[in-house]
Formats: sequence, structure tokens, C-alpha cells
Amino acid sequence: MRNFSIVFNTVFKEAVKTKAYLYITVGLVALSLLLFASPAIIHMFNKNNPDETFKIINYTALELSEQELTGLAGSWKIVDDANIEDLKEEMKADALTGFFVLEDQTNMMHLNIYMPKVNNEVLLTLESYIEQKKVELIVSRQTIDMGVLQALKTPLQSSIQSLYETKPNALLIIYGLITIMFLAISIYGSNVATAISSEKSSRVMEVMITKVAPVPMMYGKILGIGLASLTQLFIFMGALLLWANIGVFDIPEDSFVQTVMETITWETAAYILIFFIIGYFIYATLFAIVGSMVSRPDDLASATMPIMIFLMASLAVEMLFVMDSPEGKMTNITSYIPFTAPMSVLIRIVYNTITPIEIVVSLLVMITFIALFAAMAAKIYPRGVLKSDSLTFKELLQLNR
Repeated sequence: MRNFSIVFNTVFKEAVKTKAYLYITVGLVALSLLLFASPAIIHMFNKNNPDETFKIINYTALELSEQELTGLAGSWKIVDDANIEDLKEEMKADALTGFFVLEDQTNMMHLNIYMPKVNNEVLLTLESYIEQKKVELIVSRQTIDMGVLQALKTPLQSSIQSLYETKPNALLIIYGLITIMFLAISIYGSNVATAISSEKSSRVMEVMITKVAPVPMMYGKILGIGLASLTQLFIFMGALLLWANIGVFDIPEDSFVQTVMETITWETAAYILIFFIIGYFIYATLFAIVGSMVSRPDDLASATMPIMIFLMASLAVEMLFVMDSPEGKMTNITSYIPFTAPMSVLIRIVYNTITPIEIVVSLLVMITFIALFAAMAAKIYPRGVLKSDSLTFKELLQLNR
């Protein structure tokens, strides 16, 4: 146990003292600050932007109102006639956002749109307004009852309803969570393999192996680097909780930041921590085995490629199948595969589509595989680190017999 603690403390201190670690930690704190400040920043830029200005050339009998149009979007000016080329020059000089030409055609009206980039929101609003004015013109000519007119003018009210017990913005949070988990596992798992292969290539391992048993050395490295990664995760989530509770930032209703605060509860944060740890151990033990197989750090890129393929394939499965269907068959299957379960279960927890029993079963499956990988690593690692040359997969299978 003493030998393990020596390796553990040494690896942890070396990891947190590196410049890369400090830069990433500061970057995560800055990211959390930027997240909460983003509504104010967006509002400031929108406030400084000039109002959109539009012109509409009306060649019809419709009685359009500049005041009504301005109340819908931007600033509007209605003209009976204008030179199209002159208006185009105004747009090129940024004096005009866009203009429209409304004219009568056979049994219908036609709207010509002149905009550098079509704004669908403005376009739909304008089309709806023209339709209302068209109805008013027809009603006035046919002397239809005003109650009927009011009923015709009543707009359709619509709202997007989520299929699951979460807000639509939560999808962005899930993307962020699994991306952070993917990056953390790949970076810190690679660090485990790099640390082992570097010591092996420098012959330090032969000296250390006489003082510390190989298995405690391996677990000391895995846990030391794992604790360093958890420290960064705690700092990031602690910064989020700090900005959320000190009340410095004004959080608008239904904004992304408010969704983050409502989605990542203490219970969800605990699950994120648990599945991050489990996901890390699943891959870190494999990285440790690969690190002991190679003779030089330069060979790690090719040696760790199969693990990275598993990791990237897991991320692709989450993006393509699990996130679009958190209650589908594929999601249920990936919740019990050790390479995909940490991400899949976390997504289902955010979407509230998983039961406590399923969480427990998935945890047991993942812990079982961690134990199997650890047992395999404990058998392979001592022999791998003592070989001066690289270990092939054929030799790896022979060692495991």
C-alpha cells in the first residue's frame, strides 16, 4: 500500500504541475464564466447593431401601413414607385437591409424579394401581414360581417413541445457533456499510456520495478492521472455553481444558461461524476496495457489506434442513434455495452428515459468489465514493462493464456 501511495502521489503532483494542465484548468474556468456572461454579451452586440431597414414597393390596391410593419420587425418604408437599381446600390452601401416589390399578377399577387441573405423570420412575418391585408380588402369589397373578419384575422398559435421531460435547449447540454467526456477520456487515457511508455523507454522502469511492484505502479498511475482529471472536472463544475449562485449575471427566461442551471441538478452532477469515473477506468486500463507494450512513445499513435477507434465509434453511435432516440432499441443495447454505456446512460438520465433499476444494472455491467480489464492488465503489465522492445498482439495473447 505504501508503494502504491508513493506512485499515486508522485503521478498526481506531476500531472497538476504541468503547464498544459494549468492552461486547460484556467480555460475551463474562463469557459464557465463565458457561458454565464454570454446572454449579456449577445445583448450588448445586438444593442450596438443598427436596426434593420426595409422598403416595400406596393403596386397593388392593398393599404399597407409602415407603423404596423415596423411593429412586426425592423424599420419599414412603403413607396409606390422606385428605381430597382438605386435600391440595390443602397443595399450594397449598407443603407438598406432589403426591399420587396409587391405586384398584381393574373388572379394572384406576387412578392419579389431582394435581400443579400434571406431572413426567413422577416419574410414569413411580411407574407403573413400581406395575407391579412388581402383578406381585409376582399372583406371590404364583399361587405362581410366584421365578426367574420376578426375570426379570419386570428392567427394560429403554435409552440414546440418536447417528447421528453426536458427542454429543447437540453440537447445542446447533452452535446456538451458527451463531448467533454470524450475529450477527457481520450486525453487522460493517452496520458496514462504516455507516462508508462516514457519511463519504459528511458529505462527508469527497470529501476522503479525493483522498488515498487508492477501492479501497484500501474494502478498508482491510473488513479493519479484520474484524480488530476477529476480535479479539473470539480473546478469546472464548481465554477458553474459559483456563477449560478452569486447572482452577478442576469439570466434571461428560457435562455440556454437557464436551461443549464435547471438541467444540471445536484443529482445529475453526481451521475456525471460517477459515469465519468467509470468511463475513464474502462479506457485507462486499456491505455495502460498499450503503454506497456510499446518500447518508445513515438509508437503510441499506432498502438493506441484501436482504442481510439472504439472511443470515436462510441461517440458516433451516441450522436447518430442515441441522441435522436433516447428510448430506442439501439439506446437500450448501448446502455449495457461497456465502451458506450457511460455516454448512453448519461444521455438517458438527462432525458429522464431510464429507470433506477436500469442504471444499477448498467453500473454493475461496467464495473464487471472494469474488473476484467484490470485483471487482464495486472497479468500483462508486469511482463510488458520489462521487455525492452515492443510487444505484439500475438505475444499479448500468449501472455494472457
